[in-house]
Amino acid sequence: MGKQNNDMAHSQADAQPSPRHIERRSRVRFPIQMPVRYRAFGKRRSVAGVGRIMNISSAGLLITAAEEIPLGTRLEIMMEWPSLLDGNTPLQLVALCKVVRCDHLTVAVELERYQFRTMKRKQESIGNSDLETTRAASA
Repeated sequence: MGKQNNDMAHSQADAQPSPRHIERRSRVRFPIQMPVRYRAFGKRRSVAGVGRIMNISSAGLLITAAEEIPLGTRLEIMMEWPSLLDGNTPLQLVALCKVVRCDHLTVAVELERYQFRTMKRKQESIGNSDLETTRAASA
């Protein structure tokens, strides 16, 4: 009976997640693949580049950067928001962040402040064939 209890306790201990696998985030992260521009502000102004957002939450972002960014660096990030305002106006997310974790070119940032800005609509170019089709339809 002692062996059974010992085996049961051992198997329950094996089922527990190791401290490395415990989820500590309090906010849900959403996977997203979007380009992002970033630049440092404050004392470390030499950091600037283009990267890619890997996931996003209401508290932070995970970004792959073009260069290593030191822990504690304050960044301004800019990304085109994937949804349109009222179905037709492009938005840009502009955020002030702080680097809270870095692993080579992968950087986790904590959002300090953010705002959405409206962007100009992209002009669609009319090619010659479209222009000819328009002329023929109006004749």
